[in-house]
Amino acid sequence: MKKLLSLIFISAALTAVSQPKKAPKMAPITEPGYYVGKKNDTVRGQIRVNPDDITNFYKSFEFQPAKGGKLMPVDMKKARAYGFGDRHFIAIPYDGGEIYVERIAQGRLNFYKYRFNGKIDGYPAVETEYFAQDTRAEGEDAGLKEVRKISTKFYKKELKPYMKDQAMIWTDLDKFTFSEPAVVNAINEFNNFYTVTAD
Repeated sequence: MKKLLSLIFISAALTAVSQPKKAPKMAPITEPGYYVGKKNDTVRGQIRVNPDDITNFYKSFEFQPAKGGKLMPVDMKKARAYGFGDRHFIAIPYDGGEIYVERIAQGRLNFYKYRFNGKIDGYPAVETEYFAQDTRAEGEDAGLKEVRKISTKFYKKELKPYMKDQAMIWTDLDKFTFSEPAVVNAINEFNNFYTVTAD
């Protein structure tokens, strides 16, 4: 009897140990959203808003058409832009490929961010890069119409050509410390000078 019990115990223990340790995954949560296809067609449906990795939003997204079906992955080959809620992403060329960047300020000056898995101080972490675009740049500043990367170390110097028309806003930015909310507020304040209002 002891041998039978010990055999059952050992087999149960081996079975439990041999099971693969899978990380638990959350059930998909979706919100109404859209994507813009390569032919400028807008497709509406549901977008998954809780990916397993937060940086997935910048590579691809999961989409369920409005007419039904299951969630399917969509990437830059199929969609130029997408959005849900108050978040909007566009595809831009980057390092020989394409990435999605999230628009965090919109107007004359567009400000975008890109998040990816990297290392900060030698430890694995989510890093963020920022990009700017002047939608009304002309003449010698016409190059500012392209989406360009902005360094967080020298961001004030790099934002100067974008904000030179409203220098008092640019001078209020902290020279030494980059703060995303402060930069977004400054860009939104800058954009308010160029908002068209109906009389």
